Amino acid sequence: MKKILSIIYISLLVLFSTSCSSFLEETNKNGVTVDNGYYDTEDGMESVINSCYTPLRFWGGKTYGVAMGESGTDIVANAGCDFPAMADYQSGLNGTDPVCSYLYERFYAAINYCNVAIQHIPNVTADATLKNQRINEARFLRAFYYWILVENFGDIYYTNTPTDAVIANPKKTKVADVYTHIFADLDSCINSKLPEVQGNGGRVTKWAAKAFKARLLLTRASELNDQSLYEQAYTLAKDVIDNGPFQLNKNFASVFDMANSDGTGNKEVIWYVDYSSTNQLYNKELDDYIIRSGGNHDHLMFCMKYDDQPGMVRSLEYGRPFNHYMPTLYLLDMYDTQNDQRWDGTFRTLWKCNGGKTGSYTLMHSGDTAIWATRNVATSAQIAWAKNRYQILDRYTIYNQDGSVKNNKQYLQIKKFEDPTRATVKEDRSSRDVFLIRLSEMYLIAAEAGAKCSKSDALTCMNTLRTTRAISGHENAMKVTQSNIEDINFILDERARELVGEQLRWFDLKRCGETIFLNRIRTGNPDASAVQSYHMLRPFPQSFLDAISDKDQFTQNPGYN
Repeated sequence: MKKILSIIYISLLVLFSTSCSSFLEETNKNGVTVDNGYYDTEDGMESVINSCYTPLRFWGGKTYGVAMGESGTDIVANAGCDFPAMADYQSGLNGTDPVCSYLYERFYAAINYCNVAIQHIPNVTADATLKNQRINEARFLRAFYYWILVENFGDIYYTNTPTDAVIANPKKTKVADVYTHIFADLDSCINSKLPEVQGNGGRVTKWAAKAFKARLLLTRASELNDQSLYEQAYTLAKDVIDNGPFQLNKNFASVFDMANSDGTGNKEVIWYVDYSSTNQLYNKELDDYIIRSGGNHDHLMFCMKYDDQPGMVRSLEYGRPFNHYMPTLYLLDMYDTQNDQRWDGTFRTLWKCNGGKTGSYTLMHSGDTAIWATRNVATSAQIAWAKNRYQILDRYTIYNQDGSVKNNKQYLQIKKFEDPTRATVKEDRSSRDVFLIRLSEMYLIAAEAGAKCSKSDALTCMNTLRTTRAISGHENAMKVTQSNIEDINFILDERARELVGEQLRWFDLKRCGETIFLNRIRTGNPDASAVQSYHMLRPFPQSFLDAISDKDQFTQNPGYN
């Protein structure tokens, strides 16, 4: 991306009068307003478009985004995260919840920037193709932000008009109507002159618009049990698979290797959030706010506490241990460790002695195994061999018999997002790009939606993905049957194996309806068993509800009163 406006959020909360005016004052650095003509210039166009992209960094790879997209599900358990109310459905999940307030406010600010761009770009004297591209980038991003809001909060306030004044009496727009607007934006993108090949910086492409629409069509098809929407989802996903410039990597671990962490060069990546250190969002003026929030924090989210264990010191290789989230036992048991390379590509099970006191492990030496974690129950022979040599973390060292968490400090670690290239062991920012849409999701959509509308190659789509993810020589063992792809529980298991940690799980469970939402969370994540049906929506920020004047028209979601 080109130069970013230093103001970033001149109108962060101008839509609604809330409690965050200090944030607005802090970041309104140069006094640019929407009515002085700046946005009608080519430089202003580029600046406002960059401002439309910037809020993606509040979502992808961030503790707030991971909390909203992954926590409180069947596959990710609370390991001491910052937001336990959301992760475990505690009473603190109410109108004061910081995750809901943070993202609600910032995404409405982002939508306002998109609206500014869409309104002003037609006035700019510039190349017509470039203007068309920038308008449709803004429309795509607006659709993305509204998707997160409407799925999390239900009937919401919808506006496609920029404002620099407080909206005191917003009215709720029905979910179906919000989606009508979202699909209109995405159709505009698909039918536009958006580029088909990713340039740099994570810009929106025509393929990203098709892939994102396929995701949302599957969402609405699932929620409404609508065969025509399933058919449309299948058709778009297949288009991306068959005609897009993407390909599955035969080595799953390589998809997430830091050598392939630039979304532009990764053939599996359709759209991403750019976190490269050369991106111009990284500038000294905004260091305290944007850069601190600007780095990818996924590497922190799933890292266990290893640096206080015998034979271990903190290292770049093993990461900075924040103990936010851990895999549920339910997730671990989904994997076929003999045939599916995603097991080794997803989890860290071995830590080697790299310094520090070895304590009672008198036979432990530098470079030897220090910690071995397994989802199984360690055998007596394994325990005997490990004595004085290394620590074993087995099934019932980490979990209780019912699958609830016993040890939330040491566990099998989700390693997909590790970054050993950080400058120091204390560095919390990674330059790894966050992959928001990958090609594998299109195979999953084509298989699920295709099975729902009797497409003859739906099973082929699933088996293509699974055999590509097979350990070499085990391809046949990874093939499944038609009955598998017609079983939503198999589909959800497969999506977990492929997409864990990628901020989609809560959305997946929600779209499948109340019974599946509740059963899978209560079965898979006993620590979150307090979940209720009303948790399929999140609470509106109380600061927003307090600020608006028409409180009867815009009320809190049920269950949170």
